[in-house]
Amino acid sequence: MTTKQQALRDALEAMAAQPGLEGCALVEIEAGMVWHHAGQIEGVQTFAEAASDYWRLYQRLSHQFQDLGDLRASVMMHARGRITLLPCGTGMLLVTLTRQKAEIDWARWQEQTRQLARLVDTL
Repeated sequence: MTTKQQALRDALEAMAAQPGLEGCALVEIEAGMVWHHAGQIEGVQTFAEAASDYWRLYQRLSHQFQDLGDLRASVMMHARGRITLLPCGTGMLLVTLTRQKAEIDWARWQEQTRQLARLVDTL
């Protein structure tokens, strides 16, 4: 594993350790392949692979939403949790799992996301 790959793993694990986050993963958008995942929740990799289909669905239908501009993030609210998706570097998607009423420091999460995107783009 290269130093850059290790830095990416470390950054993702630091993000997943943030209070309120259950897990997160970096997923290659086109293939739906999980590059790396971290967190306390069982099956985060499976969630991430499945959730990336939401993003690919948007891509297939994006012409329907042209007047709104590019999708910057997507949040799916389930009965017991929330899945947040957003692009994170070229061709990658960050999938974040949180519990429904968890207190999240979203400003910190956004800064960590920008750092992850920069790391992704150096690989």
